[in-house]
Amino acid sequence: MVEFLDNFIAHLGLLGLLVFGVAAALEYVVPPFPGDTVTLLGGVYAVRGDHPWPLVFGVVVAGSVLGALINYQVGHWLGARFERRPGEAFFGITHARLESVQAQMRHKGPWLLLVNRFLPGIRGLIFVAAGAAHMPRFNALLLGALSAMAHTALVLALGVAVGGNLERLEFLVGRYQRGVIFGVALVVLVLGVRTLFRRQPRTG
Repeated sequence: MVEFLDNFIAHLGLLGLLVFGVAAALEYVVPPFPGDTVTLLGGVYAVRGDHPWPLVFGVVVAGSVLGALINYQVGHWLGARFERRPGEAFFGITHARLESVQAQMRHKGPWLLLVNRFLPGIRGLIFVAAGAAHMPRFNALLLGALSAMAHTALVLALGVAVGGNLERLEFLVGRYQRGVIFGVALVVLVLGVRTLFRRQPRTG
């Protein structure tokens, strides 16, 4: 997969930079999309001299902010819909559940937004929740941009660290993806167990 992406981006020349931005945005809108893999290639290109890393860095951060904005707007629309029809559930979400999410975002939202880029699989949902909680758009996107800068710098540095070695990069990407899948599965399991215990009737 990494070799295919490498050939595809290299074939596009300077337009290949757009792939980095689109990939970063799609990671928010379509969580399974392997945007981090594409960003790692940006670090490899920096070593080769194909694309200057500051330019790759800027494009990836811009793409991340764009994806965050799309999800924020979706959440804002969802919150407004519940306000218009408070008694109706939407996609299995009740008004009570939305109010719970809104309360949590007002309490923990800034910290979640600040680390969102390091939470694969749920990073996009954090911005949906921020929009639904009507958090100030500028504040949410500013925190998202800071998170994207830190994460992108780390990923690009990893790409540089492999020194342009695609085999090493593919190995690291594989380990990363397995770690992400394991982490997301563990979180889902913990949340499922907690929900199960909460639903059990109390005796005595």
